[in-house]
Amino acid sequence: MKTIVLLALFLPGMPLCAAPYAGWAVGEADSGYGTIFATTDSGTTWVRQGSGQIANVKLGGVYAIDPLTVWVAGDADSGYATIYQTTDGGATWTRKGLGQSALLGIDAAKLHVSSNVVWVIGVNAILRSRDDGATWTNCLPAAYTNRMLQGVSSCAGAAVWVGGAGSNQTSATLLQSTNAGLTWVQQSIAAEHILGIAAANAQTLWAVGGGGFVVFRTDDGGVTWIKQPTTGGEGDANEVCAVSTNNVWVAVDNFVECSTNGGHTWASATMPYYTMGVCAVNEREAWSVATGGYTGTGSIWHTSNGGGAWEQQGPGSGRVAPMSTVSFAREPVPEPAFMQHVLLIAIGMAIRLKSVRSGCYGLATGPRVCVN
Repeated sequence: MKTIVLLALFLPGMPLCAAPYAGWAVGEADSGYGTIFATTDSGTTWVRQGSGQIANVKLGGVYAIDPLTVWVAGDADSGYATIYQTTDGGATWTRKGLGQSALLGIDAAKLHVSSNVVWVIGVNAILRSRDDGATWTNCLPAAYTNRMLQGVSSCAGAAVWVGGAGSNQTSATLLQSTNAGLTWVQQSIAAEHILGIAAANAQTLWAVGGGGFVVFRTDDGGVTWIKQPTTGGEGDANEVCAVSTNNVWVAVDNFVECSTNGGHTWASATMPYYTMGVCAVNEREAWSVATGGYTGTGSIWHTSNGGGAWEQQGPGSGRVAPMSTVSFAREPVPEPAFMQHVLLIAIGMAIRLKSVRSGCYGLATGPRVCVN
């Protein structure tokens, strides 16, 4: 324990390089299977995954839990929603729920994972799994059939918000459950449809949609939703990522905007059509993806200065299919060299602590361990 304390005191002064992040971007099918690109170095390099494992369908949702564990979801294949999980960083993908009645005829649009509860949404579906995808339950209220659901976010598994199109052009669907989908409450929001939801915590959430793009914030769990001032733009707000109650990123059809003060002011950058997804790990570093519109060529973009400048990323060669969304693990990738460095420091501190206690204070030509 004392070695750990000494190490913790030593580390803040160490000259460390920024650790890389792992992320996944998904999109339409290309070359016979759904597109999954992955990176373990913050996007410096991207590689395609899933050949021979992923069905030939569009993938619309991805959620990275950590640098090894990721979920993706997409359109139906063989009659059932395609839901996959990897626990080894994408080397292997395992399909979940194939043949289960809850997934029959479902095209999955988005997904979210919280406290080991997986939520997958689409038309006629609010799917929930509590056992790592072994079994699924459709929690959709009977009154909300045939609605396109396109936004989902959850806190602690039990509290969940689902948004989408309403029964008319002026009233969006925005459902909340506090008991893991057993019962639902329709929340009031002045939007035509909801395309993305992000929870900073159980009280502060963001919802975005259209038309003419709209951004809303709530600080009471959705009892009241307040429209935020935005910088304007064409089309819809397609996705939102909340790093904290103050830092939020929004992907709009033709740009990405960011706020660092809870939505009071926004900075924006023009992006390709149509920018469908955005994910940030902190106030400075974020990624976005686009379909490319009529060009049919997708793209992946990265900023490391809070959205002030964006650079295009992607595989070194080959076509990039129209991209749907992107997700990065919040925890950095453990670097072998970094971990070895930390281990050597810990060993050195332990040796010195033992040496002091045993009366061996100095080091000769090499490390010396004195044991009483």
